[in-house]
Amino acid sequence: MRKVPVAVCTALLVAGCGIVGEAKRDDTTVAYQMLRQDTITNADLWGPEPKMIAAGLGFTNIIGIPNLTKENVELSRTLTRLAGGAWNEVTCAPGTSPELVNYTSAATPDAVANSYGQEVFYSDGLPIEFSWPMLPSSLAATDFQVTLNDGSRVQPQVVSIYPNMEYNERSVAVIFGHFGNRISPTRPGAIFPTSVQVVADDSPLQLVGPGGKLVSAVGLSAQSSGSPYTDPNVPPGQRGGPKLVGAKLTRMSTEGDAAPVAFSQNLPNDGVALYGDQAQFRLRTYTSGGMTADGVRGLWPTDYRRFFRLQAKSDTGQAVALTEVGKDYLVDGGRVRVVGLADLGKRQDSYDDCYVEDKDNYIDIILAGDAAAVAKITTVEIPSTGEYDPVYNPGGPGNDPAPGVRYSAPSPPIAQPVTIALDDPMTVTYRP
Repeated sequence: MRKVPVAVCTALLVAGCGIVGEAKRDDTTVAYQMLRQDTITNADLWGPEPKMIAAGLGFTNIIGIPNLTKENVELSRTLTRLAGGAWNEVTCAPGTSPELVNYTSAATPDAVANSYGQEVFYSDGLPIEFSWPMLPSSLAATDFQVTLNDGSRVQPQVVSIYPNMEYNERSVAVIFGHFGNRISPTRPGAIFPTSVQVVADDSPLQLVGPGGKLVSAVGLSAQSSGSPYTDPNVPPGQRGGPKLVGAKLTRMSTEGDAAPVAFSQNLPNDGVALYGDQAQFRLRTYTSGGMTADGVRGLWPTDYRRFFRLQAKSDTGQAVALTEVGKDYLVDGGRVRVVGLADLGKRQDSYDDCYVEDKDNYIDIILAGDAAAVAKITTVEIPSTGEYDPVYNPGGPGNDPAPGVRYSAPSPPIAQPVTIALDDPMTVTYRP
């Protein structure tokens, strides 16, 4: 277990500030129990077999910082920075009041309890991506074992499907615990995960496959991507930021784009809710971690041009780069148009620093055009260099980083092959 930093203990006057997380509690919140209900609707399958696709440390220390509140911005900013979290300066429309999530990606113990069942303090976040959705009622912290680069093995403190709470998602387990530090992975003393495995417990984790069949996830594992705290001067391809682990093109459907009532405040956020009849196709990207503009500010539906690029290929092998929103591109005589991003937050007439999106592991690129031409899309890119900005997981620096603090790294250049699923959407629905 990691000790809370002395500076944080001193600032907060936390009684018994030594080892955090030794005591385990069995109490859970009503909201958390809503997430554990076994409702899966039109959820994506990301492969033909049950598999742990990826697992990697996203950030450290910022989950469970006491006394953060939007009512006392200066105190909250100080407490967040003491814990190594980013705090953004925000500019919002007149009459709009920022929420805490607009200022920081750090979370309070109460917020963690709401969506993970119990409080944690100064913990790390590690998302785990599966090829099939999980049966939520079977998910527990005791399902996972994290192996660190020093050979030690760690069990998470808590786990949840949150923030992937919509009924057509639910393939990602996010664990909080103590999994590493912020020392550069190339230097002595660096601690980070090397692998994550599903282990047997009293109620083994189950995945839901084609036809609603249940299979045990025990034994599934993945090598970790290492530390997200790579040095700022490494080549772009060696950055430790978030990546894509899947991409799938289907016809637009809103089935399953709902969540338990306690988690519905930023819904609907699907392509139809944002773009109406323009939303004909959905290219869903599956990410290894939350993707934000700077580590705090969520992505906007209008951010396609800033971060993304699609590649299509004609029958003659000609490459067509889809770089602009609202422009018709011709591929073998057929039309393809990028409409915008979705599965973020609600539609607004304009977007600013007060926009709230779900920051989950899914980002939809909404398309229109001719099916035959749309099916020629081969790759979704997050170039992350040149005229394209990188994305950051929620441990990123924000727009006002503190001097001397190491934040999680930006994304490397990403090129993810696209699975074409226009005829068979490769989804599953499950009812207990």
